[in-house]
Amino acid sequence: MQYKFEPLNTLATIFGSINDPRDNRGKRHRLLDIFILTVFGLLWGHTDFTNMVVDLKYHESYFSKLLGLENGIPSHDTFSAAFSIINPAEFFECFIQWIVELSCPHGKHVAIDGKAVRAACEKVYRKKVPMLINALMVETGICIGQLRVEAKTNEIKGIPDLLDWLDLSGAVVTTDAIGCQKDIVKIILGKGADFVLPVKDNQINLHKNIKLEMDTVIAQQQIELSAAKKYAEKGIKIAMPLTDMLGIHQEFDKGHSRIERRTYYVWNDASCVFKDEWPEVAAVGMTVRERLIIHRDQDGEIMDEKPTVETETYIISRQMKAEEFACFSRHHWAIENSLHWVLDDALREDRCTARKGHATENIGLMRKIVYNLLKLDSNVQNMSVRAKQIYYRNNPDAVCRLLFEVVPGARK
Repeated sequence: MQYKFEPLNTLATIFGSINDPRDNRGKRHRLLDIFILTVFGLLWGHTDFTNMVVDLKYHESYFSKLLGLENGIPSHDTFSAAFSIINPAEFFECFIQWIVELSCPHGKHVAIDGKAVRAACEKVYRKKVPMLINALMVETGICIGQLRVEAKTNEIKGIPDLLDWLDLSGAVVTTDAIGCQKDIVKIILGKGADFVLPVKDNQINLHKNIKLEMDTVIAQQQIELSAAKKYAEKGIKIAMPLTDMLGIHQEFDKGHSRIERRTYYVWNDASCVFKDEWPEVAAVGMTVRERLIIHRDQDGEIMDEKPTVETETYIISRQMKAEEFACFSRHHWAIENSLHWVLDDALREDRCTARKGHATENIGLMRKIVYNLLKLDSNVQNMSVRAKQIYYRNNPDAVCRLLFEVVPGARK
């Protein structure tokens, strides 16, 4: 008996609304069935259609009852061909429709970063490695957007296109340094969001101006603190305007044979930034990361080495405290440590060779859907990704609930 579901905003309903561009001649499988079977296969841990189809055929009787398959499990070529010709813009629009009901970015931190799909590069023809620009809602770990570009440098053009799709009202957007562009800043503010953007060599003059300003202010603030301490010894309290305006926050990490100290500075004054070029900037920031890797000699004694020091400057759209700035700066890399790592380690995205037609972005978006299901399903929280895959393999009805019902634990 086929699974019955109401016309709600479920994943299966949204899949069913996608236009099928395939030629009706010779078409033996519904597009909706292909989508549903792909979700099963990816949640079971398969990373290619060939092995996925083998496993699906072992459960053919289950899927025949669930979906009413008249021609059995589709071949791996059928899966590949379908994802290569689906309109990626239409597919992404359906993804946005689905995810907007499950998550609200208002007041949240949205991190945007690009990720290469290296195996999809046609090396024989020396083509560039395709990139998928992803948007992650940091607090929940939910991926809320994806867009394909053809190379790392094209992120500058791709980020504005991705921002146009997203509802960012009240959010704070972070990117890596390549996103520090005037047009991107205007789009972020136009969407009702704020930004915390790193400045590097792509904006060399801006970087130098901010660093000079921060170094000067920090030095003057130290002089102010020293003078205040001397007056305090005499029982006199003096005004400390620099200390009041300069936010400072420090964090220490120790472990894995390293010691790291991170110091975050926020100067809630943007007079060092040319307002004609960057009128939206309200504050500037700087992070100083000092890292000491502990090495031992043959006798086990710690070697005397100097720490490495990295300095990074930022432009910020509103005034904030140093602790808040530290969170945005540090947590931006959740998109690498959470989303991108899972996509490569568990879902093998970097090894995916699919590149024909729209296959790279469409299959990439399917992985984002499965990634979100792994995050949203309250029934598998506190499990490793591998444990979740084993759970779904042994509980196919749990996958049905994700497809045909409202996702458990969504929109918290």
